[in-house]
Amino acid sequence: MSEMKGPRAVFHKRIPPALSLYLDLARFLAAVFVVLYHTWALFFPNSAVKWPGHEAVVVFFVLSGYVIAHAVAQPNVTLARYVEHRAARILPVAWLALFLSCLLAAFALPAADGQGVVWPTVANALFIAQAGWLWVEAPLNSPFWSLNYEVWYYIIFGVWMFSSAKWRTWLTLLALAFAGPKIVLLLPVWLMGVFLYHRMPAMSRPLAWAVFAGTLLIGAALWWLDVSGSIRAWLYAVFPPAWRAHYSSQFIYDNLLGLIVAANFAAVVALDKSFNWLFKGERPIRYLASFTFSLYVFHSPILELLTKVAHIASPLWFYSLMAVCVFLLAQLTERRIKFFRGLLSGAERRQGAGAADAVK
Repeated sequence: MSEMKGPRAVFHKRIPPALSLYLDLARFLAAVFVVLYHTWALFFPNSAVKWPGHEAVVVFFVLSGYVIAHAVAQPNVTLARYVEHRAARILPVAWLALFLSCLLAAFALPAADGQGVVWPTVANALFIAQAGWLWVEAPLNSPFWSLNYEVWYYIIFGVWMFSSAKWRTWLTLLALAFAGPKIVLLLPVWLMGVFLYHRMPAMSRPLAWAVFAGTLLIGAALWWLDVSGSIRAWLYAVFPPAWRAHYSSQFIYDNLLGLIVAANFAAVVALDKSFNWLFKGERPIRYLASFTFSLYVFHSPILELLTKVAHIASPLWFYSLMAVCVFLLAQLTERRIKFFRGLLSGAERRQGAGAADAVK
């Protein structure tokens, strides 16, 4: 057990191998569902198939909370290292996606630029585009909203975990105030993943199988019956200003779905060896999962480029070119995380050496 006092005095737990692989598969499939949600109707307008795009984001949030809790619980993790690792993971992908979206909106597709591209790009690059009551969508990249939420969850969690006991509560409240009500409404979904890491519920195998099957069936039913739309319509009727919450306007449904996702992950842990069959496909699952973030953040500008600039109408050509573009962009960003961590670590060491020289 760590000797530290406060919220970081926790046991460091290893993520069960079967759950780790299951999470990788879940996050890749969630990214694919988001892409299909945004593209399917363009190529198959008469199809009755719909895809769980928003639901996939809830999966990402729960998964993110779990993984970040695991990362922070490791020995010798400092605030500097926490910031360094989060920045290396987020910034190269996010900023390149914004740069490409900005170029498209400003030059290739100026008609899509209704309010200019500078402020939306800057606001999203600083991850303040959804803070408070702001609602500033990234140019030609509407899925970017969730990154604004997630970065604030990193900030809030980091403030709580790394602040001194004297200032922890006040600094956390300040971070929550800056994040604003929209982001805070979905914070419980993210914290479900944190809770799961620290307080994984124990289940018997029969109960775990029932929970696993039940969560899949209930989650699918809620999505297919558009329960989120019904709850949002009811909320607008009883409290009309709720529309200002935008992406958080279905927070009731999202928190319910977050509980279902967390329960599903807990069931996988309890079943553990029953998921060993996943290891037969471990290498392709791990490999595909390494493109998840790129697929999520780059697919919207690629969609605009291929359909409105290149005028690709064939779904075969479109999805093939989408895959190629994501693959190439990921080689520059997501799949070079160690390189970016090295750059940030080097900058941190140089800054520390400069400060030491100044003291001499």
